[in-house]
Parts: sequence; structure tokens; C-alpha cells
Amino acid sequence: MTKGEGEKGGCFELSVLPNSDVALLVWAGPITLADRNANAERMATFCDQHGVSKIIIDGRQQESMTDIVDSFEFAKSVPNSMGGLRIAVVHSPGDEVLPFIETVAYNRGSSTRAFVSVDEARAWLGTFD
Repeated sequence: MTKGEGEKGGCFELSVLPNSDVALLVWAGPITLADRNANAERMATFCDQHGVSKIIIDGRQQESMTDIVDSFEFAKSVPNSMGGLRIAVVHSPGDEVLPFIETVAYNRGSSTRAFVSVDEARAWLGTFD
């Protein structure tokens, strides 16, 4: 497990779910564009080191500090920075940032989907066994 803090006080935990081939990133608190970019690199490296190609990003507790332009710029980089990973993004109902990032990343070729529950995300990732 890896833990750390973001630029504006947000915090994260990155681990592999027990008895699975799925990594999990949980972010709580403020998240900036720099945090998002660092997370993409962090997740790609972590997944490579642990031999997993699927990840759940649980952003239900995050507070986005990125505007629409920064969110778009980040999202369009996801297929390159996290290429080869299947990414399930879990967001709170009413969150517009994470679904937007998922849509842009998907439209750029990333294997990414958005969900409102971790169970739905795990079920989708399980279809790639």
C-alpha cells in the first residue's frame, strides 16, 4: 500500500484489492491538476510493479480544484499516461468533473468507464478476466 498527500491537503491510498488483480486508488479532499497528473504516473507505475492492469479510482470523497479546461487537458493525456490499464472511475452522484474526464479519456482511446459504486466498477472490470 502507498499513502500520500496532494498539493492542497488531499490524501490518497493506493493498494491492490485483496485476492484480486485490481488496484484501488482512493482520493479524499482537494485535488488539483498537478495531483491528477502525479496520480496518473503513480498509478501506472504501481500497476506495473504489482502486475495488475485494472484499477478503480474512487473519487467519491474528492473535491475537484480543476476547471473544465484543465480537466479536458488532463483527460486527453490519460490514454498515453495510463495506456494499457482498464480504468473504472467511481464518482459521487452529481459530480460532473469525473464523468467528464472519463468521457474525454474514453473518446481518446482509453479503456475507461464511470460508475457511482465500487461494486459496479468491480463487476465491469471482472468482464476482462
